[in-house]
Amino acid sequence: MIKIIMGQKGAGKTKALIDIVNKATDEEKGNVVCITNSNRFLLDLKSSVRLVNTSDFDLDLYIIFYGYLCGIISRDYDITHIFIDSITNIVNPDFNELNVFLEYLEKLSERFNISFTMTISSETVEANGLMKKYLLEFWLHKMGRCCYGNVLFY
Repeated sequence: MIKIIMGQKGAGKTKALIDIVNKATDEEKGNVVCITNSNRFLLDLKSSVRLVNTSDFDLDLYIIFYGYLCGIISRDYDITHIFIDSITNIVNPDFNELNVFLEYLEKLSERFNISFTMTISSETVEANGLMKKYLLEFWLHKMGRCCYGNVLFY
């Protein structure tokens, strides 16, 4: 399964992602991985989450990032969920290339039974192709609560 959380910068996607990752550690039967381009989540994530910082690697093409994911998976066949924060900042902002990557990701998800959730800083109206298929409803309530799909976070 693939899920995409899209919204403009500052909409609260990262905070929601942190909450969702931590919740997944309690619900998933396998290992949870969070991929980001910095160590900023280090103190926010539960210690059982494998935090992967991509800033030391040149992952400017989606096919390279796909190989990177395959390497992570080959090291740990117990992974059940991989979260990717700001994939277009890690790789590149080309949505056409991202859609091709999503085709590969679908196969990877099915073959290894791994869920993928990623965030993208962009207006949802800019989503195209497969991005629309996996786009989740995401918004902030005025009272500081955050919705992700059907899940409400406080």
